[in-house]
Amino acid sequence: MGSLFGSRTPKKSEAELEQERRLKEEREAAEKEKEELIAKQEKQKKRRLKGLVGQRSLFTRAGGRGFYDEKGKEIS
Repeated sequence: MGSLFGSRTPKKSEAELEQERRLKEEREAAEKEKEELIAKQEKQKKRRLKGLVGQRSLFTRAGGRGFYDEKGKEIS
C-alpha cells in the first residue's frame, strides 16, 4: 500500500540525472566500439583464410604458383 503523505524516496537531483545520462552514453559508445572491433576482426580473419592477406600473399600468382620450398624450387 502507498503512503498517505506521498513518496518517501528522495527525488534524484539534476547532477545525478546528468551523471546517469553520461554513464549511459559512455556505455553505449563502448559497446559500439567493441562491436566494430569484432566486425573488423571477423573481416580480417576471412581475408586471411582466403589468402588475400598474409606473409606470402603478395608473391602468389594465379593457380597457386609463386610458392617456393626451402631449396628455392617453385612448388606447383
